[in-house]
Amino acid sequence: MVAANKESYNVNQTNRDFSSKLPRIVLLVVVLAVITVAVWLVWRWMQPPPPFAAVVTLGYVESPVRSYYEPFGVAADEDGNIYFSESITGRIYKIAAGSYKSGAQPQVSIVAEGLETPSALALDGDSNLIVANTGAHTILRIDPTTKSVTKIAGEAGVSGSADGKDARFNAPVGVAVGEDGSIFVADTYNDRIRAISPDGQVRTIAGGSEPGFIDGAGAEARFDTPCGIAVAEDGSLIVADTGNHRIRRVAPNGQVTTIAGTGDANERDGSPSEAAFDEPTAIAICDKDSFYVADAGGSAIRLVSLKSDSKVQPSVKTELSQSRFNRPTGLAVLPNGELAFAESGNSLIRALVPVGSKLGTQVDPRFMFLSAERLREMVSPRWPFNPPEARRDIAGTFGEVRGEVLPEHDAWFHNGLDVPGAYGELARAIFTERVTHPLSVDGAATTRERVRLPLFGYIHVKIGRDQNDQLLPNFANGAVAFRRDQQGQIMGVRLRRGTLIKAGDAIGALNRLNHVHLIAGQPGAEFNALAALRLPGISDSIPPVIEAVMVADEQGNTLFDTMAKKDSKASANLTLSGRLRIFVRTYDQADGNAKYRRLGLYRIGYQILTAAGTPAPSFDDTRRNIEFDRLPADWRTVPLIYAEGSQSGYEGATIFKYIATNHLRGGEVREDFFDTSKLPPGDYTLRAISEDFFGNRSQRDLPITVAKTN
Repeated sequence: MVAANKESYNVNQTNRDFSSKLPRIVLLVVVLAVITVAVWLVWRWMQPPPPFAAVVTLGYVESPVRSYYEPFGVAADEDGNIYFSESITGRIYKIAAGSYKSGAQPQVSIVAEGLETPSALALDGDSNLIVANTGAHTILRIDPTTKSVTKIAGEAGVSGSADGKDARFNAPVGVAVGEDGSIFVADTYNDRIRAISPDGQVRTIAGGSEPGFIDGAGAEARFDTPCGIAVAEDGSLIVADTGNHRIRRVAPNGQVTTIAGTGDANERDGSPSEAAFDEPTAIAICDKDSFYVADAGGSAIRLVSLKSDSKVQPSVKTELSQSRFNRPTGLAVLPNGELAFAESGNSLIRALVPVGSKLGTQVDPRFMFLSAERLREMVSPRWPFNPPEARRDIAGTFGEVRGEVLPEHDAWFHNGLDVPGAYGELARAIFTERVTHPLSVDGAATTRERVRLPLFGYIHVKIGRDQNDQLLPNFANGAVAFRRDQQGQIMGVRLRRGTLIKAGDAIGALNRLNHVHLIAGQPGAEFNALAALRLPGISDSIPPVIEAVMVADEQGNTLFDTMAKKDSKASANLTLSGRLRIFVRTYDQADGNAKYRRLGLYRIGYQILTAAGTPAPSFDDTRRNIEFDRLPADWRTVPLIYAEGSQSGYEGATIFKYIATNHLRGGEVREDFFDTSKLPPGDYTLRAISEDFFGNRSQRDLPITVAKTN
């Protein structure tokens, strides 16, 4: 009995000893865990940015009747939920974490709606969204769980620049959140950097009363349309100074310095002092020495590294330079280091990912681009002048060559529809839409001054003013700002993002080129405006004129040219062999147009007929190889469609010499030939075809003989 009690005593004593040590063991485990996590965090913090290897799509807005969407700002929480703002509908969307992996269908839901052209997003310490509600001049807080929306600062519909509790903003685009809960704002059209304290007080950190470029302290510094802002690890602010095409740093004391960019609107890698940006719009911090830039105008994503040691030098480089983007705007680093971004021009949320990433979903092409047919349903019949129903001439069509196709000469595709008017006549909006590009006006005070709206562009117009450079009444709300030189001449024009322009509103006065160049379709995916518009009274019953048909060998040596023959019908058959190029020199005219106006064609092609007049093998249908429904993204492909000597413009001759054997359709272009080896030797007819948009067609026949091959 004593032995048993002694054994029991020893066990109890051991338990008591263990119990007394337990807190110390738990504490030791916790300390070791904290150390382990800290070491891991330090290790991860010291790692270079992940080497991105691919671009994937994470999500997009679906609609049974395709409209047009333009995502802008992006934010991501610690769980991997992605939020993005959408400029056209005024909504904030959420892509649920995990739903954009391994080809799954992304789960996209609406978090908030009824906003006015919302722009950048940021997350605060309580996982609330901070939103720059640009069109309403306010900063909002949105609880993603309850979907409640609270105004933090600014007065809806009222622009201004006041600090304090009753602060005013002017179409702010960028927002960021500091560790203490302060909200930093790129007050875009005030050209200032502002801060909102946790108690709601607003103060200006840097920037003055007008746009410009000056490094300095506080109010001495100057910005030009700053859009992107992020808080660096040292507490300073990194700013995408969009109008200056530079990246700036704002220290906590308000001192502003330029850290990258020459000021040239270009996409050039190199050291920070040599690199160039084109409308940098958003910033995302990568680590203490580097950050990403959404270079909207250059359609690129850049990595700026400021680290300097014996092995690594400061640099700016383009991420995945072989990939083609369409106007990236918002950026967000995902939990595992992938970089999400809003590709505004393609209506997609995408990401740069490393090798082996499981992110990515399939894209339904129906939700990428608005079709010409759908836009035609959306736009009411009218011309871009008053009265809207009065018929006008057409002076230039989609796809025409501009400039001259010669070595050392510039030539490009005409991407719109030219509608003539009188000097100083007011060009008017053909469709109701809001301004979405922060820098929507380009070429101010030149003959190519233009404004780009989401679906339409207007060129050769004095934006926002009459022929005497006076502000138009419909822009008297402060939406348009002019910069003038010392002599009072216009040298810059700025139109606020979020500005609503209604159909019929005056855009501006025609300049001395006396016509408006009207562009239809999303930037980078423009289509033939004649397919998208209903222009009252327009008609065309005049068939095209084929001036000549030419045949050349594969090396480009001319074998036959009907223009050099007085009577091509009386000519003996042309004997051909090998791979050949066929050229058609042709132009079109329209009802009511002046006789001197020569217009480009919509379709160009050719057909080979047998001696009996039936289609030769593989030529059952006319090879309408060239069709100007969309244009190639690369203007350097002009010589694949237009032969040397083609030219048109504001002065000189108009010559459209098409290479009918090459292909252009849907914006895709490729070289091809008429390969005579595919046909049995014998007599044939080469028929060249020219067709305008309205279906008027002309053809020219040329007798040929296909020679025997050895």
